Amino acid sequence: MISYLKGTVLHKTAGSVMVLCGSVGYEVQVPASRILRYSQQQNCEFYIYYHQREDAVQLFGFESWAEREFFMTLLNVSGIGPKSALAMIGQTTLSGLYQAIAGENVEFLTKVPGIGKKTAQRLVLELKDKLPASALEEFAAAGMELPEVAIAPAAMNDDITDVLLSLGYHESEIRKIYPELKKLQGADEQTIIRKALQMLARI
Repeated sequence: MISYLKGTVLHKTAGSVMVLCGSVGYEVQVPASRILRYSQQQNCEFYIYYHQREDAVQLFGFESWAEREFFMTLLNVSGIGPKSALAMIGQTTLSGLYQAIAGENVEFLTKVPGIGKKTAQRLVLELKDKLPASALEEFAAAGMELPEVAIAPAAMNDDITDVLLSLGYHESEIRKIYPELKKLQGADEQTIIRKALQMLARI
Protein backbone atom coordinates (compact mmCIF):
# COMPACT_ATOMS: atom_id res chain seq x y z
CA MET A 1 0.00 0.00 0.00
CA ILE A 2 1.28 3.47 -0.90
CA SER A 3 1.22 5.93 2.02
CA TYR A 4 3.79 8.56 0.97
CA LEU A 5 5.15 9.92 -2.30
CA LYS A 6 7.97 12.36 -2.94
CA GLY A 7 8.96 13.50 -6.40
CA THR A 8 8.36 16.22 -8.97
CA VAL A 9 5.19 17.47 -10.65
CA LEU A 10 5.04 16.11 -14.18
CA HIS A 11 1.53 17.32 -15.03
CA LYS A 12 -1.56 18.70 -13.32
CA THR A 13 -5.29 18.98 -13.98
CA ALA A 14 -8.10 20.75 -12.13
CA GLY A 15 -8.18 18.02 -9.48
CA SER A 16 -4.96 16.05 -9.58
CA VAL A 17 -1.22 16.16 -10.07
CA MET A 18 0.98 13.54 -11.68
CA VAL A 19 3.92 12.91 -9.38
CA LEU A 20 7.04 11.55 -11.04
CA CYS A 21 8.93 9.26 -8.66
CA GLY A 22 11.98 7.88 -10.40
CA SER A 23 10.63 6.62 -13.71
CA VAL A 24 7.06 6.03 -12.48
CA GLY A 25 4.27 8.61 -12.54
CA TYR A 26 1.45 8.47 -9.99
CA GLU A 27 -1.81 10.39 -10.40
CA VAL A 28 -2.65 11.92 -7.03
CA GLN A 29 -5.99 13.60 -6.39
CA VAL A 30 -5.68 16.72 -4.27
CA PRO A 31 -8.16 19.44 -3.27
CA ALA A 32 -8.84 21.69 -6.29
CA SER A 33 -8.04 24.77 -4.22
CA ARG A 34 -4.49 23.44 -3.64
CA ILE A 35 -3.71 22.72 -7.29
CA LEU A 36 -2.59 26.29 -7.89
CA ARG A 37 0.30 25.82 -5.46
CA TYR A 38 2.04 23.40 -7.79
CA SER A 39 3.80 23.94 -11.08
CA GLN A 40 5.52 21.55 -13.48
CA GLN A 41 8.95 20.29 -12.40
CA GLN A 42 8.32 21.52 -8.86
CA ASN A 43 9.36 19.22 -6.01
CA CYS A 44 6.41 17.89 -4.05
CA GLU A 45 5.52 15.37 -1.38
CA PHE A 46 2.20 13.92 -0.32
CA TYR A 47 0.87 11.73 2.45
CA ILE A 48 -1.29 9.27 0.57
CA TYR A 49 -4.62 7.65 1.26
CA TYR A 50 -4.90 4.55 -0.95
CA HIS A 51 -8.50 3.99 -2.02
CA GLN A 52 -9.39 0.83 -3.91
CA ARG A 53 -12.72 0.27 -5.63
CA GLU A 54 -13.92 -2.61 -7.78
CA ASP A 55 -13.17 -0.70 -10.95
CA ALA A 56 -10.32 1.62 -9.97
CA VAL A 57 -7.53 2.51 -7.57
CA GLN A 58 -7.31 6.13 -6.43
CA LEU A 59 -4.56 7.97 -4.58
CA PHE A 60 -5.55 10.98 -2.49
CA GLY A 61 -2.71 13.28 -1.48
CA PHE A 62 -2.39 15.54 1.56
CA GLU A 63 0.21 18.02 2.72
CA SER A 64 0.36 16.65 6.26
CA TRP A 65 -0.31 13.39 8.08
CA ALA A 66 -2.94 15.21 10.17
CA GLU A 67 -4.89 16.10 7.00
CA ARG A 68 -4.75 12.47 5.88
CA GLU A 69 -5.99 11.26 9.25
CA PHE A 70 -8.85 13.75 9.29
CA PHE A 71 -9.79 12.73 5.73
CA MET A 72 -10.08 9.13 6.93
CA THR A 73 -12.19 10.28 9.88
CA LEU A 74 -14.55 12.10 7.51
CA LEU A 75 -15.02 8.91 5.48
CA ASN A 76 -16.51 7.25 8.56
CA VAL A 77 -19.39 9.74 8.58
CA SER A 78 -22.46 8.42 6.77
CA GLY A 79 -23.10 10.31 3.54
CA ILE A 80 -19.53 11.50 3.04
CA GLY A 81 -17.47 9.84 0.33
CA PRO A 82 -13.89 10.50 -0.82
CA LYS A 83 -14.92 13.30 -3.20
CA SER A 84 -16.82 15.24 -0.52
CA ALA A 85 -14.14 14.60 2.10
CA LEU A 86 -11.44 15.88 -0.26
CA ALA A 87 -13.47 19.02 -1.02
CA MET A 88 -13.92 19.61 2.71
CA ILE A 89 -10.17 19.34 3.38
CA GLY A 90 -9.58 21.92 0.66
CA GLN A 91 -12.25 24.30 1.91
CA THR A 92 -10.04 25.94 4.53
CA THR A 93 -7.22 25.08 6.94
CA LEU A 94 -7.46 22.03 9.16
CA SER A 95 -7.77 24.35 12.15
CA GLY A 96 -10.61 26.13 10.38
CA LEU A 97 -12.47 22.85 9.93
CA TYR A 98 -11.97 22.00 13.59
CA GLN A 99 -13.41 25.39 14.51
CA ALA A 100 -16.40 24.96 12.22
CA ILE A 101 -17.21 21.55 13.72
CA ALA A 102 -16.57 22.54 17.34
CA GLY A 103 -18.63 25.69 16.86
CA GLU A 104 -21.42 23.75 15.08
CA ASN A 105 -21.06 26.06 12.09
CA VAL A 106 -23.42 24.12 9.83
CA GLU A 107 -23.79 27.07 7.46
CA PHE A 108 -20.09 26.99 6.64
CA LEU A 109 -19.97 23.22 6.22
CA THR A 110 -22.81 23.30 3.69
CA LYS A 111 -20.65 25.49 1.44
CA VAL A 112 -18.69 22.36 0.59
CA PRO A 113 -19.94 20.84 -2.71
CA GLY A 114 -22.02 17.75 -2.00
CA ILE A 115 -22.61 18.52 1.68
CA GLY A 116 -26.24 19.28 2.50
CA LYS A 117 -27.65 20.53 5.79
CA LYS A 118 -28.51 17.07 7.13
CA THR A 119 -25.05 15.71 6.31
CA ALA A 120 -23.42 18.76 7.91
CA GLN A 121 -25.49 18.30 11.07
CA ARG A 122 -24.58 14.61 11.17
CA LEU A 123 -20.92 15.50 10.70
CA VAL A 124 -21.00 17.90 13.66
CA LEU A 125 -22.84 15.36 15.83
CA GLU A 126 -20.42 12.52 15.07
CA LEU A 127 -17.14 14.44 15.04
CA LYS A 128 -17.51 17.19 17.62
CA ASP A 129 -16.24 14.90 20.38
CA LYS A 130 -13.53 13.33 18.20
CA LEU A 131 -11.47 16.43 17.48
CA PRO A 132 -7.80 16.39 18.59
CA ALA A 133 -7.45 17.24 22.26
CA SER A 134 -4.89 19.92 21.43
CA ALA A 135 -7.42 21.71 19.23
CA LEU A 136 -10.10 21.63 21.92
CA GLU A 137 -7.67 22.96 24.52
CA GLU A 138 -6.77 25.81 22.18
CA PHE A 139 -10.43 26.73 21.71
CA ALA A 140 -11.10 26.50 25.45
CA ALA A 141 -8.19 28.82 26.19
CA ALA A 142 -9.78 31.33 23.82
CA GLY A 143 -13.07 31.05 25.68
CA MET A 144 -14.57 29.09 22.76
CA GLU A 145 -14.95 32.35 20.88
CA LEU A 146 -14.91 30.63 17.52
CA PRO A 147 -14.65 33.04 14.59
CA GLU A 148 -16.61 32.56 11.41
CA VAL A 149 -14.56 30.41 9.10
CA ALA A 150 -13.95 32.12 5.78
CA ILE A 151 -12.54 30.65 2.59
CA ALA A 152 -9.35 32.35 1.47
CA PRO A 153 -10.13 34.84 -1.32
CA ALA A 154 -8.58 34.49 -4.72
CA ALA A 155 -8.22 36.75 -7.70
CA MET A 156 -8.35 35.77 -11.33
CA ASN A 157 -4.67 35.20 -12.05
CA ASP A 158 -2.22 33.36 -14.26
CA ASP A 159 -2.37 30.26 -12.05
CA ILE A 160 -6.08 29.81 -12.73
CA THR A 161 -5.42 30.33 -16.44
CA ASP A 162 -2.74 27.62 -16.25
CA VAL A 163 -5.23 25.17 -14.73
CA LEU A 164 -7.74 25.82 -17.52
CA LEU A 165 -5.04 25.49 -20.17
CA SER A 166 -3.94 22.17 -18.65
CA LEU A 167 -7.48 20.91 -19.13
CA GLY A 168 -7.23 21.49 -22.87
CA TYR A 169 -8.96 24.84 -23.25
CA HIS A 170 -7.46 27.39 -25.61
CA GLU A 171 -6.31 30.81 -24.44
CA SER A 172 -8.77 32.45 -26.84
CA GLU A 173 -11.64 30.59 -25.14
CA ILE A 174 -10.45 31.53 -21.67
CA ARG A 175 -10.10 35.17 -22.72
CA LYS A 176 -13.79 35.24 -23.67
CA ILE A 177 -14.90 34.48 -20.11
CA TYR A 178 -12.54 36.93 -18.38
CA PRO A 179 -15.21 39.65 -18.02
CA GLU A 180 -17.50 37.26 -16.14
CA LEU A 181 -14.68 35.80 -14.05
CA LYS A 182 -13.62 39.26 -12.92
CA LYS A 183 -16.98 39.54 -11.18
CA LEU A 184 -15.90 36.60 -9.01
CA GLN A 185 -12.80 38.31 -7.63
CA GLY A 186 -12.80 37.78 -3.88
CA ALA A 187 -14.27 34.27 -4.21
CA ASP A 188 -12.19 31.21 -3.36
CA GLU A 189 -10.09 29.54 -6.06
CA GLN A 190 -12.21 26.39 -6.18
CA THR A 191 -15.35 28.42 -6.87
CA ILE A 192 -13.66 30.43 -9.65
CA ILE A 193 -12.42 27.28 -11.38
CA ARG A 194 -15.82 25.59 -11.09
CA LYS A 195 -17.61 28.64 -12.55
CA ALA A 196 -15.02 28.94 -15.30
CA LEU A 197 -15.59 25.33 -16.37
CA GLN A 198 -19.34 25.94 -16.48
CA MET A 199 -18.85 29.02 -18.67
CA LEU A 200 -16.42 27.26 -20.99
CA ALA A 201 -18.86 24.38 -21.45
CA ARG A 202 -21.34 26.85 -22.95
CA ILE A 203 -18.90 28.30 -25.51
